[in-house]
Amino acid sequence: MAVGLRIRNQGTGQIQIGIGYRNLQLAKSGTLDSGSFAGGATGGSPPFASWPDRGFLASTNGTSNLHVCRYVNDSVSVNTGFSLVQSGVTCFAYASRSAPNKSLEYYTFSAAERAASGPVGLRMRGEDGTVFYDSRRKGLRVLQVVALPSVAGPPVEIGQFFPGTKIGIAIPSPRFYYSSVAQDRCTMNADYFHMTSDNRIFISKQVVSQQTLTSNTFPVGGVTMGPQNATIFIVDLTEVPLGFG
Repeated sequence: MAVGLRIRNQGTGQIQIGIGYRNLQLAKSGTLDSGSFAGGATGGSPPFASWPDRGFLASTNGTSNLHVCRYVNDSVSVNTGFSLVQSGVTCFAYASRSAPNKSLEYYTFSAAERAASGPVGLRMRGEDGTVFYDSRRKGLRVLQVVALPSVAGPPVEIGQFFPGTKIGIAIPSPRFYYSSVAQDRCTMNADYFHMTSDNRIFISKQVVSQQTLTSNTFPVGGVTMGPQNATIFIVDLTEVPLGFG
């Protein structure tokens, strides 16, 4: 098939707009008030389960949804980060109620096709008349893929990214850490991300679940579950509307 127009990335040469290329599109966006988050506990002691402050982010069916978060607090501490944890088809955001800024922005991108609306900017069709690009649909734009270092606990700075640009963080390959001080109890931690207004990003660990049982089920020690070469995406949110969907 003859090529009419293809648009490639300047840095890598990868096709960004073209026949057969399909980007994740913005499906929903909004804000969560971390001040309304609450921890919880179930059962007696033991058996006992608990989790720290968390809020409901989304019900996510399938595997194509990617959540991007922007949560800015200039004082980096155990109270100013966020984690995303998917449990079945439910996604939770973990963040402290005592953070100075309690507004956590989220942007959900999906492979599902949404009807475009508003004035047409640029629309591209294939030879069969099918629209394969419409500028009214906001696509996921990844500025950089960042490898995550190993963390012992306290926040570690990953780096400063695209100062002056509104960015968010997506966690396509989350890591979870399990540790047992005794065979009847287990604690799960997740990577915990911190952002400052000058686009510095830090990483630490956050407890997201604790379980105590009546039986000696858990092996004593610790283990990391998830890809060893874990990454995050730095996502451009400059033109992505908040409160969409």
